[in-house]
Amino acid sequence: MNTIQNIAHKMRLLVPAFFCLFCFSSCSLAFQILDDILSYETSSEDSYDDSSVPSGGCPTELAASAFEYARKYAAADTEYKYGAQDPLRAIKIDCSGLVIRCYNYALQNTDYSLMQNDMSSSYIYQHASIPTTTPRTGDLVFMTYNNSTVSHVGIFDRFEGNQVYFIDATDQGKGKCVSERHYAKTDSKIVGYGIMKVK
Repeated sequence: MNTIQNIAHKMRLLVPAFFCLFCFSSCSLAFQILDDILSYETSSEDSYDDSSVPSGGCPTELAASAFEYARKYAAADTEYKYGAQDPLRAIKIDCSGLVIRCYNYALQNTDYSLMQNDMSSSYIYQHASIPTTTPRTGDLVFMTYNNSTVSHVGIFDRFEGNQVYFIDATDQGKGKCVSERHYAKTDSKIVGYGIMKVK
């Protein structure tokens, strides 16, 4: 991103960011988040190989960026609310809302956008993702809790030993709902993995 584009990008973020400042009870927290958003840049040392990404699939760098936004939600006091996809630090969200918000943040000011901005986990699985057996950080992990259809989605982090690590939003009845969790690779809850489609 050249200097002029970088300045324009940051200016487009200022209006909604300043609006958010008035929604926070802690100004210092608000300014910290504003600073995080405005200063977020991908390290120039990072290199991404997109040679194996299917046509229409989200580029690796942007998927990784979506995962970093999921970490911000996990670090916040995010509450679970079915159907919600509140902006960062508002904050009430469900599983697909988390995925959509994190990808929208990652794709802002790029030439890419999501297929839709209001999708359920089953819709993302069936229509807005490309199946993969080798997920990257930021790709999707689809789950079921009723052993029939996809009813949950998370943002994949990594495989470690026999475990699948991901960040998701779940109704745990404990207030905070976004966290990094893990299941065994062979757990029956895991249906599969997907690359988010972009247009």
